[in-house]
Amino acid sequence: MPKYRHIAQLPFLSFCRVALLFALSLPTFAFEAEFTSNLQKAYAEIFKLRVQTGRDLLTKESTKNPFRVYAENYADMVELLNSEDEDAYERIVDKESERLDLIEKTDKKSPYNRFLRAELKIHWALLKIRFGHEVKAAWNIIQAYRLLEENQKLFPKFLPNLKSIGCLHILVGSIPENQKWVTSFLGLKGNIQQGLKELELASHDKIWGLETSFCQFFIQSYILPYNEQVNEALLRAVDLHEDNLNLNFLATAISLKGGRTEQAASLMRKNPYNASYLYFPVFELYRGEINLFKGNYYQASLAYQTYIRNFKGKAFLKDTYYKLFLCSWLAGDEKKGLTYIQKIPVVGSTIAESDKAAQKFYENYTKTNTLPNKSLIKVRLAFDAGYYDKALHEAENLSENNFTSPKDKADFNYRIARVYHKTEQLDKAIAYYDRAILLTDKAKDLQWHFGASAALQLGYIYQEKNQHLKAKSEFEKAISYKRHEYKTSIDNKARAALTAMGF
Repeated sequence: MPKYRHIAQLPFLSFCRVALLFALSLPTFAFEAEFTSNLQKAYAEIFKLRVQTGRDLLTKESTKNPFRVYAENYADMVELLNSEDEDAYERIVDKESERLDLIEKTDKKSPYNRFLRAELKIHWALLKIRFGHEVKAAWNIIQAYRLLEENQKLFPKFLPNLKSIGCLHILVGSIPENQKWVTSFLGLKGNIQQGLKELELASHDKIWGLETSFCQFFIQSYILPYNEQVNEALLRAVDLHEDNLNLNFLATAISLKGGRTEQAASLMRKNPYNASYLYFPVFELYRGEINLFKGNYYQASLAYQTYIRNFKGKAFLKDTYYKLFLCSWLAGDEKKGLTYIQKIPVVGSTIAESDKAAQKFYENYTKTNTLPNKSLIKVRLAFDAGYYDKALHEAENLSENNFTSPKDKADFNYRIARVYHKTEQLDKAIAYYDRAILLTDKAKDLQWHFGASAALQLGYIYQEKNQHLKAKSEFEKAISYKRHEYKTSIDNKARAALTAMGF
């Protein structure tokens, strides 16, 4: 069954993992290549998601200034990642080579020559991935990596380079084990810990610190264990930059992902959005998620329907229709809920894990003609919302024997384990995780994620207990599961933990 917290909840920069937070201030390296105070302001505005304000500032600068070119490319990327407008993408696709050619003509003795070229290549890689050109995107990433690597050797103290190459080292380190031969063959090296150290260095720079911190918060939430200390730092950053909608969006997404629904609701209430910011339909997904978790099914449905009306692309549509099904079904209107299920296979794409999970839910429903267990769904929603007492209350009269489906039995054990884990009842959590793994292993061909998810969490428990060999065994087991809908994210987290322990 699909997760309720998903990468759909991220603003545009985060959808692409982490690879890119951009310049707010750069020195000069040629007459035409001056990063003026006006350009610095334009970058700052675009980063905050006040894109039109940034574009207006750019009109005051020379069209031959590579920093203006870079800023324009950045603004284009932001808008296209948000809109997924294929016609708009086709209208500007030729600008990639034009802009790169202009930057390449600047002083090659400056670190900004390679740095800006690498950043543009990364921008275009993200766009190519979004519009279905993965092979071309991969080549862009390879080229960017090589430019940044060369730059690092020539200018080892150049902090902007650490920001970007640190992100790529994490990206390389996150590649699944069975694909490592590709990076080795292409000469791409790096790991998560190396990238984190590079980002930590860059985070102390007075110019690049905010963007680097943005990267770090994202990585900490989506790859590494996320704790209260990191959460407090994120909230402080939001308070210090209260006009930065991008940072607020990230904090809201992380809050929802981590079971902090009330925190997410508070962030939504105080986010700075007004007509000066670019409208992001993902805003409606946040609103829908919060109301779904709170049991406000009518309000959640309105938010999800607004997303569908306003978003012109393909991302997260399958998951949104699944959520609409839940809202109607849990509110007692099964007939209406079933109409939403029938929409799942005919909309959107399956690039995002949440969309893959929604598609898998639809396929399972059509095979069995059976809806999920409503009590189990309520336990799961309460857990995902961070309402652990409510989850325990929903589950108090349930046991494995209440379920006839092997999948529901495995799901039940995993959900109860998660609640006990979060409430620090670790012995109970371990027992339920072990049972979820056993049930999953009996039906491995069905590709449920419960075994992999349970093994990952057991790894974290044993890592916390300093039982590293046990932790290693569980993390490796988590990675061993094949083709479930959350394989990429679970593998990334398990691999990061193994690296942190020195394995």
